[in-house]
Amino acid sequence: MSVSASKKFENFSEWFDDVIFRARIVDNRFPVKGFSVYLENGAFMLDIIRKLLEDELEKTGHKKMYFPLVTSEELFRKEAEHIKGFSKEVFVIDQGSGEQRLIIRPTSETIMYPMFKLWIRSHADLPFKVHQSVNVYRRETKATRALYRVREIPWNEAHTVHETAAEAEKQVREAMQIYETVLRKLCIGYIILKRPDFDKFAGAVYSIAFDAWNPDGKVNQVATIHNLGRNFAKAYEIEFEKRDGSRGTPYQTCYGFGFSRVMAAIIAQHGDDRGLVLPPIIAPTQVVIIPIPFKGQEKQILDYASKVKDMLASRWRTVLDDRDDITPGEK
Repeated sequence: MSVSASKKFENFSEWFDDVIFRARIVDNRFPVKGFSVYLENGAFMLDIIRKLLEDELEKTGHKKMYFPLVTSEELFRKEAEHIKGFSKEVFVIDQGSGEQRLIIRPTSETIMYPMFKLWIRSHADLPFKVHQSVNVYRRETKATRALYRVREIPWNEAHTVHETAAEAEKQVREAMQIYETVLRKLCIGYIILKRPDFDKFAGAVYSIAFDAWNPDGKVNQVATIHNLGRNFAKAYEIEFEKRDGSRGTPYQTCYGFGFSRVMAAIIAQHGDDRGLVLPPIIAPTQVVIIPIPFKGQEKQILDYASKVKDMLASRWRTVLDDRDDITPGEK
């Protein structure tokens, strides 16, 4: 879909920026640091990734919801480790004198869990599994980079609540299977690693990460899964009536899948020195028909090529390249 002037393994950063612009995936020239415009091919790829993941989540009983963009500073500060981990990264809305400041979500625990407290009353309400595909916002202070390190992050986050620690642990394994299924469909090479305590999600018991390989020798963290234990449930006072009639505090998990980083992994791993190469499942165009005209038979050949396009279009994303200002070889 493009021809890059740079060599992928010689100058990956330059190659990557060149490819995503020429292939109309992202325009990184938006005049606010860390924010990009997803062009038509990038938006298409985002939608495919989102649908693949949401289908797998909903097969396993996750219900789709949408929660507000903001939370109050008071709610945000309820889980001590969480606020410590994210306090430097949040965008804040100052409402003026006498009004409480609002926090734009860097992730949604502090937005969702006050509602979980209202909804979860009994063991009959568990397990409780929800997800949403939204943008989250983090005030990245380091150098930003399109798709990899941005301030506006398109992603999916799932949150679950369980009666027992064993059920929460089982949910972690289910989440791993969901992510593995999607990443394999997208033909991404990755490894799964348990993060050391200093690098785990703020407030979690432990975190597991999916790291995709990068041509520059670095890794690209595309997804994470967290066992939250009862830390957030205690902070947000989520309780339920147990089977014996007593009150209990549930166990939770959460997991996030970064659409932009997954897109970056696909481009980085499959592209070559000529530019963008995509697995068919995510390619905006899967088949291109190039008519080769003969003098005096141009119309017949073009008509036949159009029929072939119609035959294929029900199964494949098909384009008929009927431009007459360049040769078939150039196409």
